[in-house]
Amino acid sequence: MLIKFIFIGLAYTLGDVFMKTWSNHQYALSGIGLVIFIASIVSYTTGFIYYGLQLRTTNFGVATLLPIVINVLIILLLTVFYYHEPLSLKQWTGALLGVAAIVLLH
Repeated sequence: MLIKFIFIGLAYTLGDVFMKTWSNHQYALSGIGLVIFIASIVSYTTGFIYYGLQLRTTNFGVATLLPIVINVLIILLLTVFYYHEPLSLKQWTGALLGVAAIVLLH
């Protein structure tokens, strides 16, 4: 079950990364900018479709919370290791609580 939620979280994360790339470079909706923008929409849509499918067999609260927490944790890791943006102690604490939420809800 957790692997499905990880996939949904990764799809959301990929959409976020494409959207950040598109916005950071101030691409127009043409050429490579359009390709990046469409890639973000496809990623978000894919995650949303799989989320809807998970709602058929999983508790609503769990199906909603797990992909979001997974997405946030992956984004935090990307923030630190790829974008080289620092996190505060409070943000690291929130990440640890997110991991605890995944363990408790799974």
